Amino acid sequence: MFIFKSQKEYALIDAGDGLKLERYGEYLIARPDPQALWPKGLLGLGDGNIWPNTDAIFAKAGNGGGSGRGGNNEGRSAGGNGGNATHRHLDDEEETGNWIKTRSIPDRWPVKFDMGDGLPSLNIYARLTPFKHTGIFPEQFTNWKWSMELIKKSMESTGEKGGAESDAKSGTKFTKENPPKILNLFGYSGAATVAALLAGAHVTHVDSSKGAVTWANENAELSGVLDKPVRWILEDAVSFIKKEIRRGNKYDGIILDPPAFGRGAKGEVWKIERDFLPFLELIFELLSDKALFLILNGYAAGYSSIAYSQNLQKLVGERGGEIEYGELCIEQSLSEFSKMAGGKDASDGAEKKSPIILPCGIVARWKSN
Repeated sequence: MFIFKSQKEYALIDAGDGLKLERYGEYLIARPDPQALWPKGLLGLGDGNIWPNTDAIFAKAGNGGGSGRGGNNEGRSAGGNGGNATHRHLDDEEETGNWIKTRSIPDRWPVKFDMGDGLPSLNIYARLTPFKHTGIFPEQFTNWKWSMELIKKSMESTGEKGGAESDAKSGTKFTKENPPKILNLFGYSGAATVAALLAGAHVTHVDSSKGAVTWANENAELSGVLDKPVRWILEDAVSFIKKEIRRGNKYDGIILDPPAFGRGAKGEVWKIERDFLPFLELIFELLSDKALFLILNGYAAGYSSIAYSQNLQKLVGERGGEIEYGELCIEQSLSEFSKMAGGKDASDGAEKKSPIILPCGIVARWKSN
């Protein structure tokens, strides 16, 4: 498992009964999560009714209610989707609806993630979208940091004199002047794009939603990397990569999150059980001879990370390197849970020692030697 632990500006406080309670900055947000197959207050702190002072609660749409997929594209664009169902999580009609707010919440607000180990912090905007999402997926923290470290390491020189000659002798693959080129497909709100830019890469961000690309631009500006080398591509992912192959373009790292089902901006239909394997073959064609990594995320498709990892074995056979795979999870903040439960000590009792681990998705990722 890859487990993200709560930080100063984000915390998973509780989960259960098909719901989760999170803190984004100063706001407490409650929303559905089908993985929460246990009662709220799992650790016995309180009577289960321990979510007071929630600032916003997501209510699923009923018959004819909410802002479902039958709505116009402009309205959905405001929620970060913009008519594109071919990216993360948008696989369940019931996951559309409205937010019930108990206090004034801005249309967007910044959330900071401390990457640690000398890496720059990642700042991204949260929003309350009609699809229950906030545009921030904290479980992806492990991928953000992993890619940042690989990118930065690829540009480090072990030579004493520095310069291109030193880089060549030391075996450094890239330099600040010639950084690795990273492709982020189904890029949505762009956290992975911003992370790669912060690490010094040249990034191509692809999404067929105008609203999503705009959101990613805003996140890049918030993190101070809007002036870095980045291309913003408003296009269907499959159409784009086919064009890139014809152009002869290559990438040194690729991040992708293929959906279970979706439609592109021009009505292109995607079904993972039919399209995944030929799509992945095209992805392999885009990797350069100096490729650093490939990250393959999965949400809501019902597949195992083991199944995803098997598809990356081809890279090991042809290029060497290694594969990691597992579930992407978020660990509950026991300290914040305890405060909400009335200040009881979360360490009392053997059954209270372990925090909730909320599974959120899967990943298989390859890196070169």
